[in-house]
Amino acid sequence: MKSGHSLNRLAAALFTAGLLTACGGGGGGSSPAASTPTPTPNQPDPVTPTEPAPRPSAVTAPYADYGPVLNILPPGQDDGGGLGNLTQDIPGLGDLINTLLNDLVAETGLVPALTKEPHFDDQLPIYDALSHSQPGLTDDQLTHYFKPAPLLGPDAGNWESETTITSGNYQVDIKRDNFGVPHIFGDSRRDALFGTGYATAADRLFLLDVLRRAGRGQLSRFLGPADFSFDKDIAENAPYREEDLTRQIAETVGRFGDDGAQVYQDATDYVAGLNKYVADAQAGLLQVPIEYVGLGVQLEPFKIEDVVAIATLIQGIFAGGGGDEQKNVLLLQALREQTGSDQAACDLWHDLRHGTDADSTVTTALSFATQSPPSLPDDLCPLSGELSSRFPGAVMFDAGSYQPYEALTTEPCGRPGQASCPETGGNLPALPGTGVVGGLLDNVQDILSGVLSLSFLDDDGQQLRSDWAALRIAMDRLWQPQPEAISPRLPGASSLTPDQRQQVEQRLASLEKGLAGLRHRFPPTMSNALLINAEHTASGQPIAVFGPQTGYFEPQLLLEMSVNGGDIHTRGMTFTGLPYVVIGHGPDFAWSATSGSSDLSDVRVVRLCSLDDDSTGAGGYLYQGGCKAFDVIDQQWAARWNLAVPTDDPSSIGQNYAVHRRAIRTEEYGPVIGYATVNGQPVALTRQRSTYFAELDTALPFMQATRNDPHDVQSFYDTFNSTTGSFNWFYIDDRDIAYFHSGLYPQRSPGVDPELPSWGNGQYDWQGFIGQDAHPHESNPPRGYLASWNNRPARDWWAADANASYGPVHRNDMLEVRLRKLVEQGSVTRANMVEAMGDAAHVDLRGQEVLPSALALLDTAPLTGDQDSAVTLLKNWVLDGAQRRDRDQSGDYDDESAVALMNAWYPLMIDALLPQVTAMEDVDGKNLTLMGRDNKPSAQGSAYQSGDYGYLQRVLDQALGTSQHPYRALRCANSDDAQTCRQALADSLNQAIDQLGGIASMDSWQVDESQDQIQHRAIGLSSVPAIDWQNRPTFQQVVEFTGHR
Repeated sequence: MKSGHSLNRLAAALFTAGLLTACGGGGGGSSPAASTPTPTPNQPDPVTPTEPAPRPSAVTAPYADYGPVLNILPPGQDDGGGLGNLTQDIPGLGDLINTLLNDLVAETGLVPALTKEPHFDDQLPIYDALSHSQPGLTDDQLTHYFKPAPLLGPDAGNWESETTITSGNYQVDIKRDNFGVPHIFGDSRRDALFGTGYATAADRLFLLDVLRRAGRGQLSRFLGPADFSFDKDIAENAPYREEDLTRQIAETVGRFGDDGAQVYQDATDYVAGLNKYVADAQAGLLQVPIEYVGLGVQLEPFKIEDVVAIATLIQGIFAGGGGDEQKNVLLLQALREQTGSDQAACDLWHDLRHGTDADSTVTTALSFATQSPPSLPDDLCPLSGELSSRFPGAVMFDAGSYQPYEALTTEPCGRPGQASCPETGGNLPALPGTGVVGGLLDNVQDILSGVLSLSFLDDDGQQLRSDWAALRIAMDRLWQPQPEAISPRLPGASSLTPDQRQQVEQRLASLEKGLAGLRHRFPPTMSNALLINAEHTASGQPIAVFGPQTGYFEPQLLLEMSVNGGDIHTRGMTFTGLPYVVIGHGPDFAWSATSGSSDLSDVRVVRLCSLDDDSTGAGGYLYQGGCKAFDVIDQQWAARWNLAVPTDDPSSIGQNYAVHRRAIRTEEYGPVIGYATVNGQPVALTRQRSTYFAELDTALPFMQATRNDPHDVQSFYDTFNSTTGSFNWFYIDDRDIAYFHSGLYPQRSPGVDPELPSWGNGQYDWQGFIGQDAHPHESNPPRGYLASWNNRPARDWWAADANASYGPVHRNDMLEVRLRKLVEQGSVTRANMVEAMGDAAHVDLRGQEVLPSALALLDTAPLTGDQDSAVTLLKNWVLDGAQRRDRDQSGDYDDESAVALMNAWYPLMIDALLPQVTAMEDVDGKNLTLMGRDNKPSAQGSAYQSGDYGYLQRVLDQALGTSQHPYRALRCANSDDAQTCRQALADSLNQAIDQLGGIASMDSWQVDESQDQIQHRAIGLSSVPAIDWQNRPTFQQVVEFTGHR
């Protein structure tokens, strides 16, 4: 049942999907001091690039109707608008605040937006409606759930708005359709890129500012101490100086010749468009997000380095794979302690790893034993003496010696007894800005205090008034440069119920709620794709339903546009801050992607040494027999308190922090991530990423795609082979579907075991990168379809070092079973494909894949009456598709009791059946498992990517005697006896029934559906209603082309 509108959690993510690494990189292990050109994947020679593929003839009819394309991107095109949207439930408040601000913000020169923008959330109800659709969709109903997304010409008419923007030699028309999507028309490519920048700033200005700071690892310098997680991630994965970003631009231009020069020109024109908007806003001609006033931050011009910084954020954190070999060492050592045997520990580790599981779902059934090395050494026990003879470059550090290195540290500053804050020469004011911000907020408080006493408020208003008074007392103290100690208990706060406190926070502390939505990273994997061959469709043309699953934000991190000018004709989505459409369609083809997560990073171990002149204090490392100095980035800044900071602890109000970033880098192997000893000798562990120090390189395929270079399967392969990040790319036109797995994957030295750290001393360096043909790829597969949901790319392609999700159960199974049925059915329509995707979006993977084995084992012996009732309930649910769906919008799942029982039973099942796994969940206070127990439905939508599902299914099948590929050591209830397993399973079911109140109350077993609901996390002042949970792409296209250029 629903428990009311729940508060958006003060935790979120920043991308995700890892998928939208539009400007990733191809550093090939290059370093701050390296100057050797970095190869792209299709370069057999690491220095000399190959000639680009032949260009197709120019698109002569870009606006011709080549067949229907639909898409959706919730909540809407516009950003959140202003404070009026936050308080839209309080009549007249927006007008009052608008009047107040006319005088108060004159000093800043910025005009804040205060009203809800027209396309703030108009795609949200369309997206949500698919959850409630009834079976039997038809093609003519699809526009109830998606919007038409054609490439419209400038004379299409019926534009909602039309604007011409000029600046110097630039001139561009921006015409918006009835969903607010900008259609950009320029006479030249340069005009079109200029317009792209201008439209991006118009729709995502504050988010642009957030992302360019986050990409530099200095978000706390901008938003204060609300959160340090992004700064920590960048300090660990992609620490750069400003001059490093500038150098990347020059190297990308030099690396790719004419195409590199085009990327630079495009970025220059794009930034010019951004800055035209900034200049107009600074002149008071355009409204800006109210966050600039509320946080007291300055609006500054953009530069090309900002594009590199945003690309760094995406590529450095979200577009990689591998680079966690130290986790395998820690797990092996803990398993040896648990089992008391080297071989037993290794057998169990191989089971848990799922490195090359024979039962795993794959996107292409073709074999690609083409990684380096071609296969994993499954017969090797790394704890044995055999390791050093077979892999002399592999390293097992001493047990208990590993300590992760924290490149970013923080400490309170600015109060009596604390250190002075950096870059200030003394103490900071409690809030950013001066009298403008203080006066603004103080007067807004007065208005809200008066409004909250008006009679139109309901009973909850009494509690709102009480809590507002308490918050007002705390806020009054913020104007003091040296805030006095604040009591942890505020007047009136104790009388609030939890729900009322949520209401107060939602209405009155929206900045705290919204900007703290950046607190956590995106899930590392996301997105799905369903494509079916032409021979199986009703029309005789292939069909695709695909898109990136990047979480839910307001405003959305993704941005849709149609761009036309010169040789550019494309429509689709980009990641805010990047100049190209990265997923979308041209006139007669479309493309999309899912995260790849394959191994393009390695942990290296360098021996430490002493330098005669150690000015940094970091010491040195041994390389090719010499002692080299570490390169150290040593920076400090102040994270100033502001309204983005959570106020759960009132004593933290006004508290500033000193931030110290001390990133330690090697020239050859990337940044230091930890320290340990090997045979008692000190070493540092670094992470070598092939895309490090070249994040801008992956602009190339998107530049090519937007000018319509892909025109058939081979040109698609050639284009997206240049993508250096690890992704699965999909293509469709009116004849073909195709798949290509991209990434800059190294050729490793024969002395290296890819599952373990390796020596970084010059003896075991990478020896180039695998070629284009070695990447998993396929077109028009014989089985009739392509399916991907961040699963294993191909048979014989092994999982990256710490990725254990490629086991016998994966969420891609939810797509596969439905696509197989469609192929058998034949005459497939777009509606059939959407319905298959929509069904999969509501499946409980545990119900589809684990329950059948569990129920079969229970059926091998008599059941009690209570057990029989529970088993019957679950069997019926499985037959109905194991759905977590509320089609009738009653507030309850259609199979509420079954979902409640599954939720209760699953963790108890794990405890009972997988003691060998759960023992690794707390080893000296650390969870050493390679996956969490359950990636359950949550506010960000994406679910079931990894968990103990495969472990459970296989040990149950082993007990049943039906497993085709049994584990070496992992057993049900740690026993070879099937009855012991069944008894443990039955006991866990009994516990679940008791936990729910007994079988007699089955009809009243309930699920708090609001805990599953999707919450769009605000990056600013605005918010949108929660919607029912769906496990599907955020931006999604439905494509069926009927013609070709």
